[in-house]
Amino acid sequence: MTTSKIKTGTLYRDFSLQRDGVDQEARTVPVAFSSEEPYERYFGTEILDHGPKSVRLDRLASGCCAFLLDHRTSEQIGVIEKAWIDKDRVGRAIVRFSRSARAEEIFQDVVDGIRSCISVGYIVHKMVLEEAEFKKEVYRVTDWEPMEISLVAVPADPTVGVGRSAGAEDVETIIERPEATPPAVEVRSQPTTPTPERVIVMDDNAVAQGRQAEQKRTADLLAIADSYEKFGAREMVADFIRGGKTVEQFKDALMEKISSRHSSAAEAEIGLSAQERKQYSILRAVQAQLSGDWSKAGLERAASEAVAKRAGMTPEGFFVPVDSFTRSFAAGTAAEGGNLIQTSVLGNEFVDVLRNNMVLAAMGVRFLGGLTGNIAIPRKTSGSTVNMPGENGNASSGSVATNQIALNPKRVTGKVPYSKQALLQGSLDVDAMLRDDLTQTIAVKIQDQAINGTATGNEARGLLATAGIGSVIGGTNGAQIDWSHIVGLETACANANAEPDQRSGYIVNTKTRGWLKQKQKAANLPFIWENAAQPLNGYRAAVTNTMSSTGTKGTANGVCSSLAFGSDWSDLVIGLFGGLDIVVDPYTAAGTGEVILTANQYIDVAVRLAASFSAMTDGLTS
Repeated sequence: MTTSKIKTGTLYRDFSLQRDGVDQEARTVPVAFSSEEPYERYFGTEILDHGPKSVRLDRLASGCCAFLLDHRTSEQIGVIEKAWIDKDRVGRAIVRFSRSARAEEIFQDVVDGIRSCISVGYIVHKMVLEEAEFKKEVYRVTDWEPMEISLVAVPADPTVGVGRSAGAEDVETIIERPEATPPAVEVRSQPTTPTPERVIVMDDNAVAQGRQAEQKRTADLLAIADSYEKFGAREMVADFIRGGKTVEQFKDALMEKISSRHSSAAEAEIGLSAQERKQYSILRAVQAQLSGDWSKAGLERAASEAVAKRAGMTPEGFFVPVDSFTRSFAAGTAAEGGNLIQTSVLGNEFVDVLRNNMVLAAMGVRFLGGLTGNIAIPRKTSGSTVNMPGENGNASSGSVATNQIALNPKRVTGKVPYSKQALLQGSLDVDAMLRDDLTQTIAVKIQDQAINGTATGNEARGLLATAGIGSVIGGTNGAQIDWSHIVGLETACANANAEPDQRSGYIVNTKTRGWLKQKQKAANLPFIWENAAQPLNGYRAAVTNTMSSTGTKGTANGVCSSLAFGSDWSDLVIGLFGGLDIVVDPYTAAGTGEVILTANQYIDVAVRLAASFSAMTDGLTS
């Protein structure tokens, strides 16, 4: 008789707790944790036998077994008071919740019907092949041991009455019995065509190691899902647990979801109707803040409260909702917002107002809006290695390395003074002016941080201060920018395998543009800056004086210009935390009849791939 390898480990199944049996005074809840429902495993169909000799209940029925949260041994929220197998061949238990603060919170969720999924982790000690047909094998587990019961957030199969949680299959190494001492194997129903009998023999050390590894993987995945619940992580995590995916794979998928989510402005909106967007007035909110009377600014007050609730933050003054920036401006009239919009922008997102006046969004920089907490962007720093060692040579050894890019909120603030009389009289023109000034005050600084932030003090780390980007150096005392420098910037990215694509382009200042319009590529050749949609080296070129022209290199004091090339500008990420917070100060400039509006926005900047960018910081334009 031969045996076959079947890898099993700590397995999991999910069930629903019985809310109608909750005893709030005793803090106990009856749960069903197992049944004989068939379950498809990778090796075939599994049935847990619930006969009196098949289930080892000593651990659960001891009265001292921990009741856990999400299978984490560090999160004990109660105790399993007793466990038994009913006549209907269903495993049941009574769990009692602790009075700790965490357990109190979870118990209230159970009472309120928020949490209702129970999961049992169990180990298979023996299973027998009960039925075998073509491409279908049914195994009955005749000796199994429940190890723990947990309250879980995400069932793996929400489409059936009794759900199942992902298991730790493919974890243990199965020991094959030697042919000289074959084990006794029970085969309940012989197939028409005989097949080899099989037996599962578990190695205790392998079981423990596999269980610990799987519990850690599952706990890490669930912890990330909890942290990023607002981005739909809980809905995603079950598939990753069930599929045996790694934490890094989950982070990659989650980051893609977050990025795609925040590329859509609708995700950051609070749901103002078209009519409400037209009616919303920053000016009315300012007047209400000045007088303390919000009776005539109910819409503005409700909108601020909605933003605060969504962002989980309390404003110092009042929040301006993203939706309000999508009102129908008359594009041809500057006073009505003509300076705020252009045909290429999305009109329903706060960063779109930023796009109208700045160059980064037009270049494809990625904006993540509506963030509420610290963000970690996963990044692979090195891949696996391969070689060609010959027939008997050893394969090269190398592992994939990863790290994280952090986005932590940093405050950008600006003050804008207004005449109290203009604010109190009010008009559509003043309201449009308020929008323009406040957004520009913040937008200019955000772009400056994204490019020039030094990462010192309270500043973000901007593109030019990011280690690892390509570098083109003019000379000891700088150098006049020429064709070789322009091509060199592109080449620096391409040499690092960051080949330019449709999101490629240069950002320069006005002095550099003027210089390149007069500088020939070489004798008898055209000027470097061409009169075309892609004027610089065949790529797009944006112009902004945020790119410095006052740098110093050697004896070139205060005259050096910076210019940058990006092979993919979406690898520069700007995170926007919370909403635009406006504080009204009627006191500081009261003597001159002015009111000072202070606008606050929390942001951070990160470069996903440094190789996607290159820069020259010592270019001379004269």
